[in-house]
Amino acid sequence: PLANFDETPYKDLANDKFPENSWQMSEKYVRDFIKEANLLVDRMMEGIYAEYGHPTKKEDGTTLSEDEIKARNDLFQVRIGDDDEKNGLGVAYINQQGMDALTRKLLHGMITNDEFYFVLGGHSSAAGHGNNFLQQKTMQFHYIMEPVFHKLGMRLISR
Repeated sequence: PLANFDETPYKDLANDKFPENSWQMSEKYVRDFIKEANLLVDRMMEGIYAEYGHPTKKEDGTTLSEDEIKARNDLFQVRIGDDDEKNGLGVAYINQQGMDALTRKLLHGMITNDEFYFVLGGHSSAAGHGNNFLQQKTMQFHYIMEPVFHKLGMRLISR
């Protein structure tokens, strides 16, 4: 049975309102779903590392050492912390409150099969404007992430 979100603002359905046999009420299913979602994200990240020239498996068939993996992870990390921790390696920074909100939004989207909006704001050169339309950062994010969001049951909308 499917949960009916039609009468619920923002699809914030209370746990006791989900049908008893819906997947959202099965602790085992949800745990397995989250486990598989994490594995999917790991595979996607490995693909991104390879695309940017940092695959775990080298061309000669050997794998990166622990030190090389740490250096790569430091280079591509999303740092979570206080404002005074913004400087350093990594591709992005987010404070803990922002990360908690993002986590809630992603989980909500997975449970309700909702839309997820990715909106990039700021200076046009930071967004990659001036490039071919499909090369701008919003479109590149959508191209990479849309299949992942689809597998997780969400519709990704990028603007």
